[in-house]
Amino acid sequence: MQKTLKEYPNLILNAFKRFPLAIAFAILSSIAIIFDFVELSKIFPKKTTFSQSLDFWLCIYPIAAMLIALATSLIQESRKSTRKMPQIITSVGWLLISATLVICKFTTDNYYDSKFINVVITSIFTISILAILIGPFWNQKNDNAFWVYCKKMGKQAIIPIINTTFSFLVPIILLAIIGAISESNKDLCIKAIILIFIFYIFTVSPILFMTGIPSIDKCIEETPTLKNFVITIKSKWFNISFDYFKFIILPLYAIYALTVHFYDIASLLQWSFSTRTIFYLAIISLVLVHIIKNEYYPALINPEPSSEKKIARVLSYTYFIPIVTATIAVIQRISEYGVTENRITASALCIIICICAILDCIPKIIPSKYVIIISCLMLVSLAISPTITRNAWLKNIKETLATEGYSTFPLSEKDAKEFFSNLWEKDGKKASIAAYQVKELHSRHDEKLYQYFPENSDLADIVKKYRTIIRTVKNDKIHTMSESFSKVAFVNYTFKDEEFVTRNDTLFFDYPLKDTDSTSSKVFNFHVLKQSWIDKDIKVLETEGARFEVEFIKFGQWENEKHQRERGLRLRGMLFME
Repeated sequence: MQKTLKEYPNLILNAFKRFPLAIAFAILSSIAIIFDFVELSKIFPKKTTFSQSLDFWLCIYPIAAMLIALATSLIQESRKSTRKMPQIITSVGWLLISATLVICKFTTDNYYDSKFINVVITSIFTISILAILIGPFWNQKNDNAFWVYCKKMGKQAIIPIINTTFSFLVPIILLAIIGAISESNKDLCIKAIILIFIFYIFTVSPILFMTGIPSIDKCIEETPTLKNFVITIKSKWFNISFDYFKFIILPLYAIYALTVHFYDIASLLQWSFSTRTIFYLAIISLVLVHIIKNEYYPALINPEPSSEKKIARVLSYTYFIPIVTATIAVIQRISEYGVTENRITASALCIIICICAILDCIPKIIPSKYVIIISCLMLVSLAISPTITRNAWLKNIKETLATEGYSTFPLSEKDAKEFFSNLWEKDGKKASIAAYQVKELHSRHDEKLYQYFPENSDLADIVKKYRTIIRTVKNDKIHTMSESFSKVAFVNYTFKDEEFVTRNDTLFFDYPLKDTDSTSSKVFNFHVLKQSWIDKDIKVLETEGARFEVEFIKFGQWENEKHQRERGLRLRGMLFME
């Protein structure tokens, strides 16, 4: 540990020589984000389009610039190029692109344009990270150098970050203690902790990571060797040596794989899919297989037969059925409930992985190269899924309206309510799909939706099976006790669902006297007419043997996520009894 700490200055100096621009952007990242956090709100007290644009740009520009500069340096190092022009082109190019994207994002009101810009920004970050990993070895005939590069980077770059994390925790803990003890310094300490955290995450960690990036030439020259997984347990009575990967990791994965296969087969036989569960189980299988295969990569490229090589080959087939089942589940979900952006992306991912699973069985295919292809295809699916979804939803809405006999558009608010009320009664599933689509398009202010429905209405409530109803009446606290009554009690009661009911525009509710008198089992029956709610004229409620003078009464009805009705009733005032 001490030896490693002594080497840090030389490693950091070497990193400055190898990646000067990337480190400069790492320092700029902290400066920009600290400025954004501390000063921007002072300069722009009120949020404007410019302040929001600058806020967003300060967060994305320097971080992506650092990644792009690092990727460019590594690719140049692999090609033994020292020219400055590639760095100038990529840096200036990203500056112009980022500024253009941010301006477009905050000056457009169109949901789909904003979504596309987000995908473009995500694509730039994703491709930059992949370029750091795969770019230097793109021209290599195999993945040997890439494998050595990743292994060395894991040891040399990640471990220093973990080590220095503990040293940065010391001032954070001290500041937290000072803030807890001294109330006057609390805000200052919190701000200092946040600034330390920002500096560590956006400057210190990236620089330490760069110090551990191995030489590209050494990675190309080095031959992958299989790690020794044998561990030895010694004691006075025994001495045991065993391969923990074969006898612990692989059996655990085998149990997981068998469980997933049984679950998937049962789902296929019953044709009943829990789509999200099946999808995530398949993705976990894929990740675990590639982690294990990565450890056995040296055995795969070794021409000599070995048990590790056989295991690695067999592993390629263990995630095929889960991925196929996930693909079927997603497609079945789409056919049953229609398309959404997430379902399109999930189905695209499943189909691409199915193709890759087949390619994975062909030894000559280079995995690192089709990682970029998969990522690009996924980014394309993310970019086009909103448009596909929108067109499919609008088509379904138009067809549903036509089926229900509507041909004159846009509908009035009354017709829209009638349309959804009738649809919920006829076909709950169809109504649920249409309601979701209308609500989502309305939240995006989609102009094409308003060709069919009124733009200025609360469509989010109109589409519900049980529309939201909130009725409230408040009165002054003036109470007079009649001579015919001898008892009085103050009531502030929230009714249970079974204690009230609505029939023929009238609300009936039962007030249990045990609310104020635990020894009483008496229940008083009251009712309120709909017209009284409309007129806000609910001052006195009378029933046999009791009179209630209302201070406050509130009735609410709403719909939960499962399209079930939920209601509430609250009453406050004075109860006079005989």
